[in-house]
Amino acid sequence: MLQTMLPQELMTKAAQRVMKLLPYKKHSDLIKRAWQLYRTGHVYNVTIEDDVLKGKVSDRGHTYEPSFRLKQAAGSSCTCTAVGLCPHNIALFLYAYNQIDAVGNLIRTWKEPVTKQKKAVNDEKRKDIQVKQQTVQQQKPNEKDESNAPNSANIIDAWWQSFEEKYRRIPLYNVTEEEHMRRLVQSFFPTFEPPKSKAPFLDHLYYVHAALFTFIKLIHIPQQSWGYFAIMQERHVEQFSSTVQQALTNLVKKPRTKAHEQLLYATIPYVRNVLSGELTYFSQILDVYEIIWTTVLTDETYRQEECKWAIEQLNKKQTVEEKIPFIGAASYVSFLLEDDHRAYQLIEPFPYLATEHIVRFMHMSFAKKQIQRGAEWFHRLEQNVETYLYSLHIGDREWFVQHVLSAYVQYSIATKNEQTERYEQLLQKLLPYSFYTYIDYLFDEQKWKELIELYMLEKATVDMIHPLHLKAVEQADRLLVLPLYHQTIMHYIEQKNRSAYEQAIKHLRKLRAHYRALKQMPRWEAYIAKLVEQTKRLRAFQDLLRKGKFI
Repeated sequence: MLQTMLPQELMTKAAQRVMKLLPYKKHSDLIKRAWQLYRTGHVYNVTIEDDVLKGKVSDRGHTYEPSFRLKQAAGSSCTCTAVGLCPHNIALFLYAYNQIDAVGNLIRTWKEPVTKQKKAVNDEKRKDIQVKQQTVQQQKPNEKDESNAPNSANIIDAWWQSFEEKYRRIPLYNVTEEEHMRRLVQSFFPTFEPPKSKAPFLDHLYYVHAALFTFIKLIHIPQQSWGYFAIMQERHVEQFSSTVQQALTNLVKKPRTKAHEQLLYATIPYVRNVLSGELTYFSQILDVYEIIWTTVLTDETYRQEECKWAIEQLNKKQTVEEKIPFIGAASYVSFLLEDDHRAYQLIEPFPYLATEHIVRFMHMSFAKKQIQRGAEWFHRLEQNVETYLYSLHIGDREWFVQHVLSAYVQYSIATKNEQTERYEQLLQKLLPYSFYTYIDYLFDEQKWKELIELYMLEKATVDMIHPLHLKAVEQADRLLVLPLYHQTIMHYIEQKNRSAYEQAIKHLRKLRAHYRALKQMPRWEAYIAKLVEQTKRLRAFQDLLRKGKFI
């Protein structure tokens, strides 16, 4: 099974190249043979490296090893020695394509005449051009009029009405949630042609709205509870959120006029619709919402109005689940307004939201060279470390620890103040989830006594300790490892089986060598006498003690 998740854009473009190289009408036999090989499980051991698929295909008693170049399909090869693409190449590609879409859908598209596909795309593009031209005509008479906000709102409304009309033409009867998403991403959105870098602001804004419309449709499709289709749904939303963010990045580079600012103001109600999406996509929802308010909607009056609106909305909601999107929005916009007190108060009671927001606010402050502000955000996280840690689901606690420790690294770099004692206190608060990080820290600092005490606290045996750590402690102070060997020996004895007893004897020999090197043989003799007495009912262990000449 192919373990690597393949980029959707890469696979889609590869599919387009294959359909162009092998028109279905001329190569139907080859395509049908490849599909049959894939469907009957004859493709296996598939891997990918440098955008080249490799695998094995069993065909009529022979095993072939095709390789398929995703970026240059014509350069693919196979051990069957066929000239050009063969059924084994295509079967290998279909196996990989199944990661992003049902293969049956690809085959149906393949069968469609090229002229029909092109005509559908061209028709949609022509309609988009007409909508944009109408926008320009509506805007021109009012470019000098600073009070044309109603007209700007009408322009944006007209765009979204055209998007909705186009969306309704997608055949969605009796399709799964994942299929619905796939059609939005692969069939609906590509009909909007991405503006070139030199295109005017209006073209980029139109494309952003088309992307935002598509994203909102995606996040309102309920996610299945588990399984392959649930994973694919998450992937569709994650990848498309990146598409939206890239469109916004391109928009920000374009110069704006006052008329453009009014169009942006008219955009705000549509941006708010993002917050009503399914909570299962909460992370992607916030990513899109926040980048819009960070990069595009930068006017302070817009932000003040938005913060007021978000707080009003959360006060109207009844449940925490309903409130959370508006809490996240109000907190983020408050931060942009540099009202850190309100930003923190809003998120403090919610560990997951607070952790991600506080770390993000800290990073953003440091990026703006607001060192003191960033340090204050870290202090807020630090003072809640233990409360948040034990409020989280046990499976998320390691995630939290990594977030906190990563934040400390950024904090120490930005403030140029490496306080090792403070870092150690943080590691102690995060135990047991910071155990391995704390171990490495103590080793680097050569705090041997604390290192052994931590191992003892976690009931570790000598066999669980990294040999490098054990050797370093023995060389520094052999006396420190004695309690650890005592604990290890009792651990094996308590298992009460012969193989465990043999391990105990092995460690007894090592322990005796340590006592001898320390010239503390009387302590050794007292210890072994006590051990013999404690284990007198364990005959198998007593036999091994005699064979080892311990008694």
